[in-house]
Amino acid sequence: MEGLNSESLIHIDEEVEHMKNTSDYKSIILSCVCVLLFSFHGFSISEPQFPSLEEQSIVSNQGGVQPVRVEVSAELVSITADEVVMLTAQLYDNLNNIVTGEVVWSCANGSITEDGIFYPWSSGLIQIDATHNGLVGSINITVAPGVGQSLRITSLTAHALLPVTLTAEVLDARGNAQPASNVVWTIDGSYAGVGSPTWTAQDIGEYPIRARLHQMEHVETIEVLAGAPHEFIFDEGMQVRSGSTLLMTPRLVDVNGFEMNITTAGNRVWEVENGTIIPSGWFTATQPGLWAVNVSAGNITGTGMIRVVPADATISQVTVLSEDGLENPQFTAGVAYELVAMRTDSLGYTGTITPPLANFTVSSGGLSNISGAVYWTPGSVGMHEVRVDDDGVVSTLSVEVVHGPAIDAELTLTSPDFSAGGQSTIEFIASDVVGNEWLVNGSMTLVNGNSSLYTVSTGYAVVTPEETLIWRIEGNWYDVSTGTRFEPVFQMQSTPGELAFILLNGEGTILPADALLALNPLFYDAYSNQLDEIALNWTVDGIDSTVDILLSDMHWIPTTVGGHEIRANAGGVFATVRLTVVAGDARNLVTNFEDGLTVQAGVATELFIQTIDAHGNLAPSTAVLSTLDEEFGSLVASSSGDGYWDFTGRMKGTYSLELIQDNATHILPLTIESGAPVRLLSTMEIENIAQGDTVLLRVESVDVYGNPVDVVPENTTVSCTSGSSKHVTSDTWELDISSSGNDRSCNILWNGLLSQNYFDVESVLLGGAVGSTNTAMGLGIFFLSLILVTLVVLVRKANQEEVDWTDDTFDDYDEYDSAEDEDGDKLYDATSKSDDGGETVAKGNEEDELTSESTDVKSSMPTLSDENRKALAQKAAEVGVMQAITGTKQGSSGWYVDVSGEIQYWNVGDDGSWTRVE
Repeated sequence: MEGLNSESLIHIDEEVEHMKNTSDYKSIILSCVCVLLFSFHGFSISEPQFPSLEEQSIVSNQGGVQPVRVEVSAELVSITADEVVMLTAQLYDNLNNIVTGEVVWSCANGSITEDGIFYPWSSGLIQIDATHNGLVGSINITVAPGVGQSLRITSLTAHALLPVTLTAEVLDARGNAQPASNVVWTIDGSYAGVGSPTWTAQDIGEYPIRARLHQMEHVETIEVLAGAPHEFIFDEGMQVRSGSTLLMTPRLVDVNGFEMNITTAGNRVWEVENGTIIPSGWFTATQPGLWAVNVSAGNITGTGMIRVVPADATISQVTVLSEDGLENPQFTAGVAYELVAMRTDSLGYTGTITPPLANFTVSSGGLSNISGAVYWTPGSVGMHEVRVDDDGVVSTLSVEVVHGPAIDAELTLTSPDFSAGGQSTIEFIASDVVGNEWLVNGSMTLVNGNSSLYTVSTGYAVVTPEETLIWRIEGNWYDVSTGTRFEPVFQMQSTPGELAFILLNGEGTILPADALLALNPLFYDAYSNQLDEIALNWTVDGIDSTVDILLSDMHWIPTTVGGHEIRANAGGVFATVRLTVVAGDARNLVTNFEDGLTVQAGVATELFIQTIDAHGNLAPSTAVLSTLDEEFGSLVASSSGDGYWDFTGRMKGTYSLELIQDNATHILPLTIESGAPVRLLSTMEIENIAQGDTVLLRVESVDVYGNPVDVVPENTTVSCTSGSSKHVTSDTWELDISSSGNDRSCNILWNGLLSQNYFDVESVLLGGAVGSTNTAMGLGIFFLSLILVTLVVLVRKANQEEVDWTDDTFDDYDEYDSAEDEDGDKLYDATSKSDDGGETVAKGNEEDELTSESTDVKSSMPTLSDENRKALAQKAAEVGVMQAITGTKQGSSGWYVDVSGEIQYWNVGDDGSWTRVE
């Protein structure tokens, strides 16, 4: 026990006392062992060392053990403001045993539940406390900002002309901020950069600034301020009357001149050259004059000038200040002079004062206010007056102004124009800065132009041009006052003189009505110089046509034919053009046969054809054409004159006569009738004429072109040597052939024309009383046959009466029903009966006869050459009747050729019928 000291004994006594109050003997024994060990090794037991949790047992608080400390733990000691953390608190007794008990949670920032769940608010190092009966256990939790929810600009102030770095923060849901990167910046509508760019403002004021990051945006106003104070600046032209006060208000600016609040510099110290000034800046003036005022605040200073003028104007006189201080009787134009009023106040102070600019008046030149002083710049030369009103005291000053030094010289044309026929003066003129001009004696040399029209004198020259010509005059003058040489040049083209002649196009022209006349007016002066275009007044045939001609670009458009007079005038000068207008191109045609043209073939009919142009003007047609074929008629110009045309028809008929000229087409109904008869034609229908025949005679007449002309029967005489004639119808006469013989003739006389027909008449039996010979023989045969038949009938009747009594006779008669010829052909039908019941002799078989005849015809067909066949076919086509070939008489049975050239056999019966035999 040598290692025990007084403190150890005290501690042991406390532990023993604690053991008395507990029933846990194991704990008592363990504690005793620990004390002995500590004492043995010489350790102090004022701070007992507790075993680890694994080595100690949990002491129940049921026996009244009091905790001596609180220990707080957490799963995480670093979280974001968006997260929560669970904390636990353990109570320990003095033996480091865990005891139970309630703790109260608290935190410096955020909130924590009774269960120890911590909800952070602000970012940073947050202390969380667990309290139990005065025992406190603590733990520090590091809270970082959470996920950004909004954007906030932090750089909201800047200084003019100084770069500033643009920064922004990202705020989480609880407003915790962290620096933002990749921010897009826009200032005053202009792109400023990305991230943390620098921006330099050019002037003070407020500018809209916008920051954008992902979907977040913040708009603010950045205030641009002046920089650090640099100096004080006073207003110029400060003025105060003697005995009066004036508050000094200098401006405080930075190094770039941007103004700021004057209090930024701190307290100010004032100094004044004359008079007094108090710390607040009020200056009290005494002696008139221009005095300096100084102000300073630390190392910031400023100086200004203040003019002290007499208090009132008892006496005042306007004065022109000169640089040498002497009075100047003459003032040069273009030079600025300061004007002041020399004032003497009631206190006896005399000094210059500058009244307001509005109080000054001058008769020449101009006034200006420069830095508070009034300056007069004389203008025109001569005597002038300067006047000023100084607080009601008016004073004037008369001065002489002379021109200033020459700054330019030129050769100037004094006359209003430089035209032919006019006298023009060119002066050598010098001018000063305010425009005063004066004549100088310089040399003037003619370089280009007509020297005979050029005269030079002192300071000027006279030119009288007569033609458009470029004139060039070179001048030379040396100004001794300034030592300057001037060499001006005058170059100008003389222009034509006054209008004297007008020439127009178109005199004596023959102009179509649908053509334009370009008038092309030309203008000349008295020297034949051509002038530019001049506005003209126009009349056509005494009627004002100015507007029409102007609108048609100086062209005249005629509308009516005939003579016209065009007159133009300007400035009392007239020009006249006389011309003739004829009809224009034909747009239509008109004739004197609009209802239709009827002509006789071979007879020229005169037409009068006129053209109609676009304006309805009529003119004789001189170039009309006809589309009608010349086979039907022709159109030629007539000798009667323009517009007259002769049309001669040729072929009878009805046509359309188309007339063409230019673009005009006109159609007339045309009828061509037969012309005057020139030949009389007569034809007879048959060629072989026999005595007793009746023949048709056809009489025709034709004109010179072969057109048929109707024969007038009443005026036609037909006389024939073969017999009488009788008019049947139209152009046909019937001839009774009564006289036979050769070279019989018929003479036809009409309208002075004669036609003769010669033919032969064959004589016939009975003198043709019953017609032709064939007719007479036919009648004879007929009568003989009739007599024979009558006799046969009578004989048979007689024989019948005689043999009635004999029966056998009748039986025999029945056996002979018909009679046959030697070849077996039936000649007659014995059983045929007569109408009265008697029997008659049957006819022979005619069909057999024709068949036999046809067989004979085919075997005897004549041979005819191709030429003869074509000739007969052509003649058959002309007369319309088949033509008999050689060996056959026309009109009787035999061989014929028709219009197709075919050879045919025709049988002509007694009754005049025609039957073709195949």
